[in-house]
Amino acid sequence: MVTQGDNAPPAEAKETGERAALHRAAALHEDERRIQIGRESDRLFAALHLTCGAVAVALALFVAPQAWSGRVPALPIGVGAVLLYGSALCVPICVLARLRPGGAPTRHAVAIAQMLWPGLLVHLAGGRLDAHLLAFASLALLALYRDGRVLLTATAVVAADLLCSGRLAPGALHGVADFDGRGLAAFAFGVTVLDAALLFAIGEARRRERARALERAELEAWVAHLEQRVAESAKELAAARGPAGPDLQQVQKLESIGRLAAGIAHEINTPVQFVSDSVQFVQDAVKDLLALIGELGAVRRAVLEHAPAEAPARAAAAAEESLDLPYLVENLPKALARALDGLGRVATIARSMKEFTHPDPKEKALVDLNASIQSTLTIARNEYKYVADVETDLGAIPPVMGHAGELNQALLNLVVNAAHAIADAVRGSGRKGRIRVRTRADGDAVVISISDDGTGIPDEVRDRVFEPFFTTKEVGRGTGQGLAIARSVVVGKHGGELTFDTATGRGTTFFVRLPVQRVVAPLAEALP
Repeated sequence: MVTQGDNAPPAEAKETGERAALHRAAALHEDERRIQIGRESDRLFAALHLTCGAVAVALALFVAPQAWSGRVPALPIGVGAVLLYGSALCVPICVLARLRPGGAPTRHAVAIAQMLWPGLLVHLAGGRLDAHLLAFASLALLALYRDGRVLLTATAVVAADLLCSGRLAPGALHGVADFDGRGLAAFAFGVTVLDAALLFAIGEARRRERARALERAELEAWVAHLEQRVAESAKELAAARGPAGPDLQQVQKLESIGRLAAGIAHEINTPVQFVSDSVQFVQDAVKDLLALIGELGAVRRAVLEHAPAEAPARAAAAAEESLDLPYLVENLPKALARALDGLGRVATIARSMKEFTHPDPKEKALVDLNASIQSTLTIARNEYKYVADVETDLGAIPPVMGHAGELNQALLNLVVNAAHAIADAVRGSGRKGRIRVRTRADGDAVVISISDDGTGIPDEVRDRVFEPFFTTKEVGRGTGQGLAIARSVVVGKHGGELTFDTATGRGTTFFVRLPVQRVVAPLAEALP
């Protein structure tokens, strides 16, 4: 007899496997984000090193001769020496940021160079600058990498500089020739406290990133489960309706809405948060302004009643000073403009969703394809914004006769397909691809081209891309209906053409050609 306990181990094993898969997916997302942060920080520090080089040359030209007047520097302060030293710091960092962006060697090289700049700058200033601030600021900037090991490298460089500067460049750290034990202890204590604070902040940031990565992995798993259920239901529907072939467009439309729902919610939440922050600022400002108006009212009453007005006037002046009135005058209109902009973005998303989900009438009507493209890009933004930038070149085109909802669905499928192709090409690199959408009139037709610089379509599957349920994507990223539905809409229901041009490793361009202002019977109805 099989008991309930006999079934527990397989269920627990399945749950454990699913959780392990979620954590693996979250770890991949976290690694991608860490690489992206590393690349962005590398570019920032490359620019910062070039700036430090320019500042060092300026100090050598205009400050160092006066600062060291009457003294003999232990290290050269000429422009030639500064250019040599600065190049030794700048060139490797710029090369690494270009060739090995996001890599661990680049991060540690940046940390070493960044912590050597304060000593040079202080030396050129004759030891008159407080290098505490420069060294501490450099450590704080290095925390942008969110890598505690980088801080340890930087701290070791600070310690080495501290030990050597007394002999090579007196005053390079503290601006005094005699560096006593108390100064060493104070500086070491300051660096230790700062390191501890930065390591704590890095740990908190990493924990937040890990939580967001896990949430994203759970959301993707949920969407993948829904897509799989929809695909299974669609196949069952196809089998139930027999060889005549089912019209699965509405099913696929519902699938698209389900897949995009989380992204659309995020797109709406971002401007809503924007509006909330701006309105909160306006609310606090208005509260302070009302308090100031009350103080000014007291002054007015005192003057009108010929009473002593000095005390109310002082209170009003104190309220105005604490209010920082010029700041409010400058930023209140900006906050209101940001709130209106956020509401406008929400309205645009809502309008696009309404256009996308609005049921088509039975009869065809004139469709503005440029407007359809704009709505589609708004709806699909969360699908491509992390992996690709979008360029549009929407020409002056006439309207076409058709069903707007069906054409929106076809365009959405092509845009999402392009985004997925680019995601495969740029995965783990930290760079973004590019999607180009163009429209143009061509005789009695309108041509839409949607290009990507993704992986391209392999030779062996090019003849099958429009087959229903055929997909080369992993589970959870496609059901094989997108391109089939797009072809059914464009060719079968609108008498147009859907073709593509592709090159493996270079990308793909899909061309949609639709006739202008003429109704074409669906091919399905024309077949005997």
